[in-house]
Amino acid sequence: MKSVDLQTEIEHIKAELDKVQDTHLVEAIKSLLAYGRSKQYEKKPEPMTKEKFYARNSVSRKSIESGDLISQSEAKAYFSNK
Repeated sequence: MKSVDLQTEIEHIKAELDKVQDTHLVEAIKSLLAYGRSKQYEKKPEPMTKEKFYARNSVSRKSIESGDLISQSEAKAYFSNK
């Protein structure tokens, strides 16, 4: 599919989503999107660059310093609902 065709399809899907009233369908779509994102990451396993590592490390340290953290049980609950 060409990128123009892809963008047209995305816009069409967005328009159709605005009409959806079924919560089960919305949940199914969310699951499909999550599955697609996870598969995208599985397709391209590549090592993290030093720059990306240091950038993520910096964000993590700032979160730790500011106390902007969640508990392990909150993290488990979050990911078990995914």
